[in-house]
Amino acid sequence: MARVLVVTYTQSGQLEEIVTHVLAALRGQVELVVEQLKPIPDYPFPWSGIDFYDAMPESVEMIPSKLAPFQFNTDDHYDLIILGYPIWFLSPPIPITTFLKSKEAAKVMKNTSVLTVIGCRNMWVNAQEDIKRMIAGNGGKLVGNITFRDRHNNLLSVVTIIYWMGTGKKERYLGLFPKPGVSDEDIANAAKFGAPVLEAIKSGDFNGLQEKLIALKAVELDPNVISTENKGKKIFKIWSKFVLKKGKSGDPARITRLNLFKYYLLFVIFIVSPLVSLVFYLTYPLFYRRIKSKIKYYQSVSLK
Repeated sequence: MARVLVVTYTQSGQLEEIVTHVLAALRGQVELVVEQLKPIPDYPFPWSGIDFYDAMPESVEMIPSKLAPFQFNTDDHYDLIILGYPIWFLSPPIPITTFLKSKEAAKVMKNTSVLTVIGCRNMWVNAQEDIKRMIAGNGGKLVGNITFRDRHNNLLSVVTIIYWMGTGKKERYLGLFPKPGVSDEDIANAAKFGAPVLEAIKSGDFNGLQEKLIALKAVELDPNVISTENKGKKIFKIWSKFVLKKGKSGDPARITRLNLFKYYLLFVIFIVSPLVSLVFYLTYPLFYRRIKSKIKYYQSVSLK
């Protein structure tokens, strides 16, 4: 029986729910070895106070932390590794970065096919580029990617995600806003992606898997969101270095700079980003070919 290693990290539980549905077709057909990463110390959920923003510098700069010892056997051979992760500040979450930069990941991923499963608000392409590079650095081969996102308007989803992350309640804020996160319908429909994945595992041929997943709408992209995200990632890099000059995570000396970042971020999201979106749509026809090329690349498993 084929063996599949499933490595995930989630705070809210949403990513775990998504991966469980994706794996539905594989259960009983392959041996599933599930590794849920456990940070030391664990990250709080819901987030409290400045703790949320304190995770930004290390996330963006991809600075590893500590994890509980892994339970999987690094000497075992796996026919596929499934890596499930959320997005933190347009970057991989620190526990996933820590795993991918570990000697155990380097050993188990070498010459092994990898499928990524992402659960996020709506911006993930830059984090996936980071993940691609780390997988390649470990000698692994990315063969597929499935993304799940909040489909609501960008500004609405910001309000609802702040409410969810701050209270731990995945419910309609004030009874007026939409339910935060990936929709229940999209999570339930995640099972459809299992069939082509299982077929690839059984045949041992992962060539063309991503094309089959794309046909099932595994990777849907909004060009305006991509444009906004690419600009945001560059700015986050500036802020991360600015905060890190005041110390490591948890250092009280960082709090003033983290508060500055918090208010800057809210200003950009609610005031600047609508104007940037307007400019994008006005100039869209001028850059149509370039935008289509970018979308095609981000849908793929290629690495530039």
